[in-house]
Amino acid sequence: MPLNAGQEAVSASQARFRVVIAGRRWGKTFLAVREVAKVARYPGKRVFLVYPTYRQAKQVIWDPLKYRLQDLGWIKKTNESDLTIILKNGSKISLRGADNPDSLRGVSLDMAVFDEFAMIDEKAWTEVIRPTLADRQGTALFITTPLGTTNWAYDLYQRGRDPNEHQWESFQYTTIEGGNVSAEEIEQARRDLDARTFR
Repeated sequence: MPLNAGQEAVSASQARFRVVIAGRRWGKTFLAVREVAKVARYPGKRVFLVYPTYRQAKQVIWDPLKYRLQDLGWIKKTNESDLTIILKNGSKISLRGADNPDSLRGVSLDMAVFDEFAMIDEKAWTEVIRPTLADRQGTALFITTPLGTTNWAYDLYQRGRDPNEHQWESFQYTTIEGGNVSAEEIEQARRDLDARTFR
């Protein structure tokens, strides 16, 4: 599947830390799978995909990730109980839930993806994951649906818009910009939902 214009922009960014605020069904999961594969294609890499809960990680991305890597012929071993995939080149990709912060500790990472990070405690980033990226100069991708302006997601988004923050870049897209939802469906949602929810 080709990337939409927004996904291409995020993927092409050279920023170490990328923040994406995007509407529902924009293609955040597809982007996450692609970006993880880009890093894990190199031998010996270690990647975490972090979700608000372990169950959510399994429901949202486990199958798309697993099937994509199977299609590429990259998988050496899959651990269904630990939600970890070991690739033939020695790279390891693990899904984790921020509801169990201890499961995030004790590793060195080349990349961390935070999905729906607006719903994750900021300490999972600042106190746990950020230090794991230090020795390998790892990268991070933060993706979420909008959740107002009084949370750390908004703060990170603003950081990526600051021209003095050279390691950060932020992106914002609507549902319709993803190309996965028709204009008719968007218009129906506008009629079905209150204005705040629709925005």
